[in-house]
Amino acid sequence: MTDNMSELSAAIKNKAKLKSSRRIVGEPHKINQKNIEIINKTKINNYYIKNNSDFREQIVGQIKNEDEILDVGKSMRGYFNKINSKSITTLDVNEFEDYPDIVFDLCDELPKDLNNKFDKIICIAILEHVYDPFKAVNNLKKMLKDNGTIFGYVPYLYKYHAPNNLKFQDYFRFSKDALSYLFKDFNLIELFPVRGRISAPLNIISPNFLKKIIEKIKINLLLDKMSSDRINGIQCSGYNFIVKK
Repeated sequence: MTDNMSELSAAIKNKAKLKSSRRIVGEPHKINQKNIEIINKTKINNYYIKNNSDFREQIVGQIKNEDEILDVGKSMRGYFNKINSKSITTLDVNEFEDYPDIVFDLCDELPKDLNNKFDKIICIAILEHVYDPFKAVNNLKKMLKDNGTIFGYVPYLYKYHAPNNLKFQDYFRFSKDALSYLFKDFNLIELFPVRGRISAPLNIISPNFLKKIIEKIKINLLLDKMSSDRINGIQCSGYNFIVKK
């Protein structure tokens, strides 16, 4: 009993000594609390974990005839020609036969004529390939009109996927916390996790098998039901996102 009391007394003294000698630089607790508030404002919507729907269909449905659209990387793919809008411009760092209209590095200084130009920007599977996502997002925000919307996707638990010739590179993966901070200067952030805790690793191990068989007959939806909505929302393959300026 005496030994235990001595150990407790020593622990209390050591803790007090540490506290009195601890150096606090700046306002780390205040900054951390602010980051927590930023993360907690982000909406998580598990629709795409529970439904085998294509996010691109939702994008097409939200585009208006009078909208001026920017598609970065022509990332709408097969849905590109389904877009019915006033105009649609493509942008890419590389040049291909059929696009882009604008050759531009999203991490470079933005030309003034691209400021406040687009009602909606599509940026699917792009931000993991830029070397400075904060600069890229800042440029996307500048290109967006007031009250405009960005539709996108980024990977989280996903394989490396740059080509061998590194014509484009694969730099980053994004958790929900990272996306909350990346888009903190927008008025609304809604994240849609893609694949849950069980189907996400299956997609890394055998992506073709998963997409051709498991997702076709919707086994992945049943597998992910074994985990909670919260776990599926944070241990996922990636995130579709909608952010509003």
